[in-house]
Amino acid sequence: MENINWWVIGITLLLLIIAYLIGRLHSKKPSDIPSDLINLYKGVQDLPARVLQTIQGSINPQKGKMAELLIYAELRYDYDRIIPLGWPIDFIGIKNNDRIDFIEVKSGVTPNLTDEEKHIKNLIVTGRVNFRLIKVSEEEISKFVSAHL
Repeated sequence: MENINWWVIGITLLLLIIAYLIGRLHSKKPSDIPSDLINLYKGVQDLPARVLQTIQGSINPQKGKMAELLIYAELRYDYDRIIPLGWPIDFIGIKNNDRIDFIEVKSGVTPNLTDEEKHIKNLIVTGRVNFRLIKVSEEEISKFVSAHL
């Protein structure tokens, strides 16, 4: 079992290095990418699915960001406005004259909310969400600008 763990760690590091190199070379023309790197990348794609799942679990943050990006592209059709927040909630979706949704995107088999996300969900579910309008006078703005210049 210990040998398998080292093998998985080795493959994970190899994939991270390949991803880094491909990212660095991304802006270059395809002819500038070394053929051995392309062959290595193709070889990694042929790894057994079970090993890839293990490796993907270790790079979950990148997978989560990719999921957010894909979901953002889909949400544009469901809402009039999508506001990306990032943390602690991923998006706010606004459907004019209909609703406002707080959207959290999770990837993986068993997506779990963080404690902070659970608290926010509880505030929303129990109706403790408000709209605040804060008015600032021209005089207050002028005083602030004068004091900080």
